[in-house]
Amino acid sequence: MGERQAKKPGTRHSLSFVFVNTDEGYKRPHMFLQSEPWWLRCKRWLQYHTIQLRWDTERRLARLFNRRWGG
Repeated sequence: MGERQAKKPGTRHSLSFVFVNTDEGYKRPHMFLQSEPWWLRCKRWLQYHTIQLRWDTERRLARLFNRRWGG
């Protein structure tokens, strides 16, 4: 459990599209859902990753100033 994986030098995380439910659509069968326009998917993808980057920045600043983050 307490084991950590060694990071390989030179590896980078790549951003990719990930489907995130943003409404109650998961309660309906998928065959009845209409396909979302590509621009809406891109907008939601940008919103998701903007939040992730904001949280990463807040965590790094908290670590830098030896403060608790999130609670």
